Amino acid sequence: MQNDEILLMIKEFSNVSHEFNSKTFKFIDDQLNKTGLVRTHFRMLQELVDGKELSMSDLSEILHVTKPNITVLTDKLVKLDYVERVNSSRDRRVFLIRITDEGKKFMNKSAEELIKSSARFFGNLDDEDLELIKQTTQAMKKLLSKFNKE
Repeated sequence: MQNDEILLMIKEFSNVSHEFNSKTFKFIDDQLNKTGLVRTHFRMLQELVDGKELSMSDLSEILHVTKPNITVLTDKLVKLDYVERVNSSRDRRVFLIRITDEGKKFMNKSAEELIKSSARFFGNLDDEDLELIKQTTQAMKKLLSKFNKE
């Protein structure tokens, strides 16, 4: 493949990725706006929902958010009783964040609502379109694993 073709391919990929992300994030943000939370709150809860306890530093690194912002995000989730701060058994100076039962209920309810909304969102797609999404997702995962090796 020649340099011009590679540049065109990168440009097209970038444009399609941007447009897809914009539409997807808008859809998710519209759903989350009903809850008063933002996408990063939801991502935090996703990281914790399976029973993990993570430090603020861990969350900061995983979510690519500064530590001061993680503190603000955590404060709101604590206020809503979706997460709690607990002392680390290894180091009393470190607080770990864990999801509460209320947070788990919220995540289950949100997942149900997202599935219902997604059904409407994807409702105009036929089986062939859905299969294409599935295949494209698998191909993207394969490519990402190659990028992550570098």
